[in-house]
Amino acid sequence: MMTFDNFPDIYLFGFWGHDVTLYSLLFILLVIFVVTVVNRLVFRVLHRFCRKKRIQRRFERFVRIGMRLFAYAISLAVIFEILDISYLSVLQYTIYENERFSIQVYNVVVVALAIYGIHSMVYFFEFLINRRITRKRLDRGRGRSFFQILKYIIWVIGLIIVIGTLGVKVTLIIASISALLVGVGFGLQHIFNDLFSGIIILFDGSIEEDDIVEVEGTVGRVLKIGLRVSKLLTRDNVVIIIPNSRFTSENVINWSHNEEVTRFSVDVGVAYGSDVRLVEALLLKCAENHSKVVDKPKPFVRFNDFGESSLDFQLFFWTADDFGVENIKSDLRFHIDDQFRKNNVEIPFPQRDLHLKSKNIDG
Repeated sequence: MMTFDNFPDIYLFGFWGHDVTLYSLLFILLVIFVVTVVNRLVFRVLHRFCRKKRIQRRFERFVRIGMRLFAYAISLAVIFEILDISYLSVLQYTIYENERFSIQVYNVVVVALAIYGIHSMVYFFEFLINRRITRKRLDRGRGRSFFQILKYIIWVIGLIIVIGTLGVKVTLIIASISALLVGVGFGLQHIFNDLFSGIIILFDGSIEEDDIVEVEGTVGRVLKIGLRVSKLLTRDNVVIIIPNSRFTSENVINWSHNEEVTRFSVDVGVAYGSDVRLVEALLLKCAENHSKVVDKPKPFVRFNDFGESSLDFQLFFWTADDFGVENIKSDLRFHIDDQFRKNNVEIPFPQRDLHLKSKNIDG
């Protein structure tokens, strides 16, 4: 006869030679509930901390994944202890096996930990590099390029270690890949050219992230430099995917390579008879009043030529906003036209004389 005292010891079911009683099932559910509640509370604290410190969301998600895996591991450990299951027997359980190698639970756990560890190292070095960039100890473009190289090295070494833990001979894989690359190399010359070009760009630093470059007349900001392709954001807010070989084999203008500011100019013509010194003063006033035109070097005006129908001037100015310079030129043209109208300076337009000849036809 069942009484209240032996109620928790009621047998429910069994598996793998282990009995599950009502007591053990209730205890397991309690463990899962407690771990879930604690996990959610920690997630909230983590979210508030990341918002306060302005930590990236993807880093927060990465930490949450690690915490969730840790919580799962704790839960399984407690459940195994309740059911009197040996950890060693679970880890040595064979998932897949053939003549050459076998995959056990232990291998899957090691691979998962290794991949998470690789991600952790990548995030750690990214944090260090971003910290040096924020403190102005490292140039942003060069720091991002260095991080890309370091990330690829960490992933290659990490994947080699992961493959080795599965019992696969790494030397055999490398030899097989080498033979395969020789076979298909002739058909993939452009891809390999882009890959090696990407490595060259990352190492020599001739083009870095956030640089303003001009490729075949297209001006844009470098968003990301990958191994094979790079992403370029144009002034039309369009992202262009450019193979890296174009950066190494063609003429590329890097507006950000040498100095922080770059010189640009605006052309303007005035009518003959205008006060050229007044024109010079008005042009300089327009440049000096623009917020994105720097004071040093100072803007200057060049009297270029006596044109066919106008006196040709050129206003030179320096700005750090290479990417938005066309908008700056447009603003200057608006200001110049406004100042010329207020001071009665005429901007001429080409005039042509048309001579008509009549021909008498004898009837």
